[in-house]
Amino acid sequence: MLLVWGMDLNLELFIWFNSLSRYTGELLWSNLTLLGDGLVALVLVLPLVGRRPDIVRAMVVAAPLATVWTLGLKLLLGVLRPAALLTPEMLTIIGPVLKQFSFPSGHTTTIFTLAGVIALHSTSRRIRLGLLLLATLVGCSRMVVGAHWPLDVLAGAFGGWLAAALGTMLAKRWETGLRPATQTIIAVLLMVLAAWLLLFHDTGDPQAVLLQHAIALSSLLLALPGVWQLKKRL
Repeated sequence: MLLVWGMDLNLELFIWFNSLSRYTGELLWSNLTLLGDGLVALVLVLPLVGRRPDIVRAMVVAAPLATVWTLGLKLLLGVLRPAALLTPEMLTIIGPVLKQFSFPSGHTTTIFTLAGVIALHSTSRRIRLGLLLLATLVGCSRMVVGAHWPLDVLAGAFGGWLAAALGTMLAKRWETGLRPATQTIIAVLLMVLAAWLLLFHDTGDPQAVLLQHAIALSSLLLALPGVWQLKKRL
């Protein structure tokens, strides 16, 4: 962040990333950026209920921390987005046109929180590297779709990792978070969110609707065995 800010690279880097859809098409970036949606990220945790209660517990603690980081800085700083400062000829917009509350990127914060929590609970180097790569691509997608500056994305990545680390540390003190009754309540709430994602949630980008529905439906189906195991332990 200091390098980009100090060398005044924010605009130059944004224009470079924003031009990538000319060579790759829009569909890839529409679907990648969907993974940073807060509701989508929470629903992606659903298949872990009953299987990895430690990850579910940590994500429940980390999510509010990430929200405070994102909303707090957005409201405090009120940075304008690229669409508010650049002419239509200078950028490509994929999905909804957003003009306010740019810093930091909420989608990037969200995906780095999710990736960070899972990475901190994994012993596989391949999984950790894969999660880092995926989170980085999602962060880059926010520039490609024209929603955020590079500094927004970098701040989101930092905030996401910070929320993941603090959430994981604090979650270890929440012993009741591992109990079947608590995990069942969390599972029910996540299933409600998955149903909302499937039936009602509107991201403003029709190109990502198919993936959105696939994530919601598959998460619900994959959660059923874990929910059944929780029910038997009650």
